[in-house]
Order: sequence, then C-alpha cells, then structure tokens
Amino acid sequence: MSEPKKSKVWYKEPWPWILMAGPAIVVVAATATFFIAKTNNSDLVIDDYYKDGKYINLQIERDQEAQKRNIQAQVLISPSNDAAKVFISGDFNPKEKINILFMHPARQADDQTVTLQAGSGGLSGDKYEYHAVFKPLPPAKHWYVRVEDADGKWRVEDKWLVNKGNALTLSPMEKLPEAGS
Repeated sequence: MSEPKKSKVWYKEPWPWILMAGPAIVVVAATATFFIAKTNNSDLVIDDYYKDGKYINLQIERDQEAQKRNIQAQVLISPSNDAAKVFISGDFNPKEKINILFMHPARQADDQTVTLQAGSGGLSGDKYEYHAVFKPLPPAKHWYVRVEDADGKWRVEDKWLVNKGNALTLSPMEKLPEAGS
C-alpha cells in the first residue's frame, strides 16, 4: 500500500497568491488614481454650470458691442513670446485702459493678463499702437488671445496657432446669437 500524499497548507501554494494579486493590484491602482485626481485639480472641469451659462450671455454682449463699434486688433508677438505690439482700430476710447489676455487651453495657471501701454507711434493710419511686456509664455500648440477694455464693454479674441507664426488678427465673432435667447 502506498502512503497518502501530504497536501501543503494553502498559503504555501502559489495559485491562491496569484489569484489574489489581481484584486490587490486593482486596489493599489484605484488608491493611486484617487490620490492623483484629488491633488491635481483640473481647470477643465466647471463647478457651477448655471452661473457659467449666465456669464456666457454677458460675453456675447461684449462681442456684439465690439461688432457694433467695428473694433479689430492686430497682434504681433515677439519670437521669444515675451512681448507684443498691438494695433487697434474701431470706435473706442484710446485713452481707456486696455488689456491683452493670453489664455492657455488647459492650464489656468499659465494664463496672463497684461495692461497695454500706449506705443510711441500713437495713431498709425486708422489704428492706435500699443505694446506689452509679459513673462515668456510656456510652450503650447495654441493659445487663446483676447484684447478687451478694462471696463468689460467689448472684446475681440481668437485662437493663436503658434506654428502658424507670431501675428494674428482679432475680430468680433461673426453671426452672433442674440444675448439672452
């Protein structure tokens, strides 16, 4: 007669450990994902949709005002992305404070707002000359550039594709919907 085989205790067998490794890895990965999501807040997520929806109507009114005043801006950005020359035409007060905004498409921390300074040339044809100096813009494929009055009455903006050159024209949006509709 043969002797019965002694079976190993379960924790000395490899298969239970291999089967438990899958769920253990998932728990560790989920914990890491939660930690990353909690510490790196995304600027792309909007917290208050209703408030932002009301704000959009205000923005449309600013675009319509720029359209009514026929305001346009030509922006020339230095090759080092740390200065700009801006030519603005249309019906606006050239003595009022005017800002230029560079908005990163994903990282709000990289956004910059700079007050334009009247250029030494003043009036050039039908355009007023301004200039701005700012921190060098971090590398990005594109930026949103906006020129607006400090009082928030009008704005012109467009997307700047960096690989297409350092000059862009900002115009009021075409075919705007009626504000409040």
